[in-house]
Amino acid sequence: MPSSSAKSAKRLSVMAWIEDAYGGVVFVRQARDGRRWTLPGGKVKTGEALVNALRREVREEIGVDIASAAPLDILDRPRSGAVTILYRVLLKPGLMKPRPREIEKIGIRRRLPEGSTETARFFWLRSQHCFEPMALFAQTGGRRRSG
Repeated sequence: MPSSSAKSAKRLSVMAWIEDAYGGVVFVRQARDGRRWTLPGGKVKTGEALVNALRREVREEIGVDIASAAPLDILDRPRSGAVTILYRVLLKPGLMKPRPREIEKIGIRRRLPEGSTETARFFWLRSQHCFEPMALFAQTGGRRRSG
């Protein structure tokens, strides 16, 4: 059976879950492609390390550098041949500003914005059940609440 690595290779993307101290999450509104809301991030280039792609995409889209990033969740879409890895990101101090012609607007939201991408909706819903927002983690002094 012949195999083709090009046919079996998945497209990789990375996204950033960035929260403020009040539980708001950073979303970007795309300037094209339906002008939908999504989390900062994008495609990983061939030969590029995942975290380097994340740093590049966040810097390009919101103009601020990453202080730290840790893998948080994953979305595997076998039908489209794509995988998106979500990272919890802490930013270095700086003023966020959208990249012209790519990002129309940056918003910090405590609710999923209307008109969000499928990927942003997936991670938002997962955040409600699968991982604690950092604001909750900080309120417990770094200890998970038992329930």
